[in-house]
Parts: sequence; structure tokens; C-alpha cells
Amino acid sequence: MKELSSKLKKLIMEKKNNYIKQYLNKIYSKSENGIFSSGNSGYWSNLSKDKNNEFSKLLETKDCKTAVKSFIPKFEEMIFSSKREAGLELLDHKKGGVCIDYGSMWGVLSVGMAKRGHQVIAVDQTYDSLNFLKTRSIEEGLENIHLVQDDIREVKFKDIADYAIVNGVLEWIPEKSEVIVSEYYEKKVSKTKSSIKKKLLKHPRDMQVEFLKKVYDSLNTGGQLFLAIENKLNYAYLLGRPDPHVNLKFTTFLPRSISNVISKIFRKKDYRTYIYSFSELKDLLREAGFKKIDDYCCFPMYHFPSLIFPNSNEGISQYIAYKDKNIVTWKQKLVFKYLEVFLMKYLKFKNLSPAIIVVAKK
Repeated sequence: MKELSSKLKKLIMEKKNNYIKQYLNKIYSKSENGIFSSGNSGYWSNLSKDKNNEFSKLLETKDCKTAVKSFIPKFEEMIFSSKREAGLELLDHKKGGVCIDYGSMWGVLSVGMAKRGHQVIAVDQTYDSLNFLKTRSIEEGLENIHLVQDDIREVKFKDIADYAIVNGVLEWIPEKSEVIVSEYYEKKVSKTKSSIKKKLLKHPRDMQVEFLKKVYDSLNTGGQLFLAIENKLNYAYLLGRPDPHVNLKFTTFLPRSISNVISKIFRKKDYRTYIYSFSELKDLLREAGFKKIDDYCCFPMYHFPSLIFPNSNEGISQYIAYKDKNIVTWKQKLVFKYLEVFLMKYLKFKNLSPAIIVVAKK
């Protein structure tokens, strides 16, 4: 009986696999090395292009975990830790569906959704990231991950997905330049300047709404969006912790016009990586078409969540002290640990939590 059930599941999986491949073949005429391509390439990575080339060559002779551990050990936990998937449990996984992971990068959440039995379309503009995910998928026997190299602002999916993942991506939508994170965060001007004329760029918020509308269109009725992003009113930003996207203080919550001036002075470029408060983010999603929106407070950050609870009076009562390996000095403990406990546990300032996770339904 178990053998019959296993065969049936395999047949269903193969049928779904073929359906997704046929769907993607209609949209993308190009396919290289098992990766569908629109021709809209770009670059967003934690590694420089030269480093990524070296890493890709290493993957030809070593398995993914060995290659990461030997070449980029500081990213090992980021790529392989199951803790990063914690937020996915907010979704309804009752039946296997189709998931689009927008800006999948190395694919940690794509893998998480695939292991939960879903067909995953992992979309990213950076070929090297997709090539890594392809290698990992093969090594782990995940045949239900489909790779697409495309600009996520330009995708043309319609009524195909039951799930959409937008994890640490929305804020980058207005940023059209190639991004090498180590360079981008520096205060000097990045070497990777945009080839897009400034006057052609739309307002950052308008670009984000347009993107979310595309995500909305890609979902079936009842489809779920999982979105994670930093909170602009994170108490740590109010105390002077730099904006994680531009490495400048106070730009997350100041009026956009002032943040833009600060960015032009210290970064020689416009401030475009907009993040939002809880209420502002829900307004953005409603404008994109989403009606049912559940928002959650996340600690210490959505990358490696230790606490996730509803953004409500009942939810904040669930706050407890937790370990944060990034807080090591007494000063850090005083400012970012004990103060947080006081703000959240006693003052109930839930809207000052570090990060926001949203689950919205179409």
C-alpha cells in the first residue's frame, strides 16, 4: 500500500513538473543549462563578478556545502540554515501548489518551499545565483525547482501561483543599478553605476506598487503572498543604527526628501531603497489589490527569526527574551537587548519591532 502511495505521489509530481515546464516554455524561448531566460539579465549578489566566477568553477569539482564552507564560509549559515525558513510556517501548506520565489538569490526559501512539496519557480536576475541553486537542487534530489533568469520587475506570470515569496526584495525594486553588496554598502560611490538615466526612473513607491501588482496578478484566487522586510521604525534605527541598505543613519524614518539629500551628499546618489512601517506597508499592499492582510512582528530580523508573532496587543504579549549571537558587547546588550525587552515586554511598543512579515491573500 505504501509503495502504491509513493508511486502515485511520484506520478502527480511528474505531472505538475511537466505542467510548469510547459508554462515556462510558452513565456521563455531561451533555455541555457536548464535555466529559462528572458534576456533581462542583471546583477545583485553578495559576491563580485570575479568572485562568483571563481565560486562557479569550484562548484564543478565540489559539492555545494563543501564549496561554500571553503570559499565563502561567512555565508554558510545564510545559505543552509533551516532557521531562515521559519516564516514559511505562516503559510497554509495543506496541499502541494505552485510557488514563485521573486529574487530567489541562492534559493534558501525556494528549497524550503520545494521540500514542503510545492513546485517552485525561482526567479532571479543573476545567473551565478541560479546556477548555484541548480547544483544544490540536483544534489538534494529536488526536481520541483524551476529556474528563471529574469528581471522580476518585468515578469509576465498570470494566475499560475498559489504562493509568492518576496523576501528582502521589495526595498530593492526601485534600485536599477547593478548591486555588489560589499560595494553598495560603502559610503563611497559604488563602481557599479546604473546605465539607466535618472530621468527615466519612476518614483520608488510607484515602482514598488507596480511590482506588487505583478505579484498579485501571478497568484490564483486565494493565493498567498509571503513578504518580509525591515521596519522603517525599528527602534534600533531610531537610536542611530545605520539603514542596512545604504549604510546611512536615520534615512529609514526621516522624510524621503531629507533622506534623499543625505544620500546625495554622502553616497552621491538618490535614496531609493524605501522601507515602510506596518501601516504604510499594508496601504501599499491594498493599493496593489490585496484585501486580506495579516502582519507579524519579527525579531531580531527576518533573515534569522527567533520570534514571530501577530502585530496585535495579544501578539505582543508573546514577546520573550531570546538569544542574538550578533549582540556580544555590554554596550550592545544594554542598547539592543535590555532596551528591547523594556520596549516590547513592558511598554508594548510592537510597531517599533525590527522587521515585518506579511501574509496577504488574493
